[in-house]
Amino acid sequence: MTYYVIYDGNCNLCVTLVQLLETLDQGKLFQYTPMQDEQKLLQWGITAQDCEQGMILIDGNEPQRRWQGSNAAEEIGRLLPLGVGRRSLL
Repeated sequence: MTYYVIYDGNCNLCVTLVQLLETLDQGKLFQYTPMQDEQKLLQWGITAQDCEQGMILIDGNEPQRRWQGSNAAEEIGRLLPLGVGRRSLL
């Protein structure tokens, strides 16, 4: 199963969060795309206005399942391997 994390590549906090997530996940569950990659966003039907609401998490098996903002962060924390959990993200 793969999840896609759409984040603001111009935001230092977002970039740092993604770097931490990459370390914790080790490429097993998440793939990352900055909001500035307009071609990729078009594939998912995501607009610039959608991005204004914060980070987006997309379920790769069911792309219509999406979380955004703090809901995305909570779902990422839930999906991380046991022992990592939400506290490591915050």
